[in-house]
Amino acid sequence: MMTFPQKILFLNPPSVKPVFRDCYCSGFTKGTFNVHPFDLQVQSGFFSPEIFEIEFIDAVFEKLSFEKTIYKIKSFSPDIILSLVGGLFLEKDAFFLNYLTNEIPLSRLFISGDIARFKPQKIFNYIPCAEGVLMDFATSALVDYLNGKKSPYLITKKSNQKSNLLEIKSYKYPLPREEFIHKNSYLLPFFHDPKYYSIGTSYGCPYTCHYCNTHLLGFRLRPIEDIISELHFAAKMGYKSLYIRAATFMADKTRSVRLFEEWKKSRLKFEWICFSRPDLLSEELVAKASQTGCSLMMLGVESFDEKWLNKMNRPMSLKTTFHAFHLLKKYRIKSAAQIMLGMHNQSKGMLEYEKKLLSFLNKLDPDYVSFNVFSYRPGIEDNGHYFDNIALNDLSYKKMAHRLEKSFYFHPRNIIKQLYHIKSPKKVFLLINTIIKLLKS
Repeated sequence: MMTFPQKILFLNPPSVKPVFRDCYCSGFTKGTFNVHPFDLQVQSGFFSPEIFEIEFIDAVFEKLSFEKTIYKIKSFSPDIILSLVGGLFLEKDAFFLNYLTNEIPLSRLFISGDIARFKPQKIFNYIPCAEGVLMDFATSALVDYLNGKKSPYLITKKSNQKSNLLEIKSYKYPLPREEFIHKNSYLLPFFHDPKYYSIGTSYGCPYTCHYCNTHLLGFRLRPIEDIISELHFAAKMGYKSLYIRAATFMADKTRSVRLFEEWKKSRLKFEWICFSRPDLLSEELVAKASQTGCSLMMLGVESFDEKWLNKMNRPMSLKTTFHAFHLLKKYRIKSAAQIMLGMHNQSKGMLEYEKKLLSFLNKLDPDYVSFNVFSYRPGIEDNGHYFDNIALNDLSYKKMAHRLEKSFYFHPRNIIKQLYHIKSPKKVFLLINTIIKLLKS
């Protein structure tokens, strides 16, 4: 049992390049995107202010060096540390955390993140000083463990590391600590007011696409009354922009309609954005989303090759995709197409593929596009044979991504679109910064 009060540090470790490590995914940040470490935000609410003094250090957002991060942590002198670790950066993250615990040996270290969730044994191998791994950031497992209670959602070196996670049917978490929310001002260029608030509506994903590990988390829906309560919380703190953190928002149509109806009754005004899929968008849902302030939907398009999508266990007709983007235009909601490069019949060659992809995007006419190259996410190694050719041509696809980004964003039509959307000086600054980074990369 602990003695109180206790100091707990929520940590996103330093990185030379901008990266993200949250929601059981890790990668390199694009452009000027500054995304909340959402796992840590959710966890903060489980720690009562009467018992825990908290500190939040996002060394990536604050652009802290290795040494400055160590200095800030030592100045706080935490009793407990909950740190994110990214699968793509495991060796560097492990080096930092092992060094840190040598500097403050009395602090108790716990880990969350993609590699921790899917490969907890690797954490104990690489970071032997870690006391435990938090297997589900939307549970009270860590605070329960600190109070002497056992939980299947927190694995320690002494416990059974093959612990079977019990199925949780509801996605519930308390409101986050205000100190956490006020610590940093995260900005996204999509909003008129770029400073935004992150909110969860669902956990995991009900779909089983072969290239993604999110479905391995299961799928849970957050109670609508909890979502509305947090909307009031965000409004009270002065936020006007909202980022809905759900892998597939609106996956349950009936519930989504109820959510939008309750949202409308609340009279809360936000500009908001979300991730979803083309096959989830009906005219009713898009209309209700527009009425509550949706300004952008980021849709997983992935490929124009229907046969390849079927092979990926993601059946999606081009007709469905074009209809979804048409609906967004009809209701004046901006669109972003998520494309995964290499998802095509490779026998026709990369040059032919690039031409077809450009032609497809010209017809689709999204406001934004994101080109991603497949990487092996923890938990999906069994599907590796699907991506052998993409992995062999990894560098070529990365170069293609850069060419396509420049071709898309510097096309006169898209420059005019971006200029049209500018409504504030902050947004001008973010757009210029994004262009500079795109040219330098």
